[in-house]
Amino acid sequence: MYPIESFGAALRVRHWLRSALWRRVDRNVLLLGLTSFFTDISSEMVATILPLYIIYTLQLSPLQFGVVDGLYQGVAVLMRLAGGILSDRWQGHKTVTGIGYGISAICRLALLLTGTSWNAVAALVVSDRIGKGLRTAPRDALLALSARSAELATAFGVHRALDTAGAMIGPLVAFLLLGLVPG
Repeated sequence: MYPIESFGAALRVRHWLRSALWRRVDRNVLLLGLTSFFTDISSEMVATILPLYIIYTLQLSPLQFGVVDGLYQGVAVLMRLAGGILSDRWQGHKTVTGIGYGISAICRLALLLTGTSWNAVAALVVSDRIGKGLRTAPRDALLALSARSAELATAFGVHRALDTAGAMIGPLVAFLLLGLVPG
C-alpha cells in the first residue's frame, strides 16, 4: 500500500521530533505549557460566549457591556506588575503562579452560578483577570529559570505554541458545545 521508504522516513521524523525537541525542553516548561494550553481553552471559551450572554441574556446596555469588556481587558495588564513584585518579594514564583491559575479557574466555574446578575458577572470577570495578571510575570520567570540560557528561546517558543493552540481550540469547543445544547 505505502512504500517502505515512506514508512522509514516517517519513523525518522518521529524519532527526530522525540530526540531533538522534547528532550531539550525542561519538564517545567512542558508542564507550564500544558497548563497554559488547557487554561487558554477555558479562557477563550468564556471570552467567546461571554459577549453573547451579556447582550442576549443579561440584556446589558452598550455602556454596561463596555464597562465589563474594559474591565476584562484592563485588569490583567494592571495586575502583572503586582504579580511580578509579589513573586520576587516572596521568592515564590511557583506559589504566585498557582494562586493566579487557581483564581482564574474558580472564577470561570463561578460564572455558572451568577444567573442574571451583571454585577456578579463583572466581579467574576475582574477576579479572573486578577488571576491572569498575577500569574503572568512569575510564570515567565519560572520558564526562564527552568531553561538553560542557550535554550531560552525554545522554552518560550514551546510555551507560546501550546498557549496559542489552546487559544485556537477554545472558541471551537465553545461553539461545538453551544451547537449541542438545545435552546
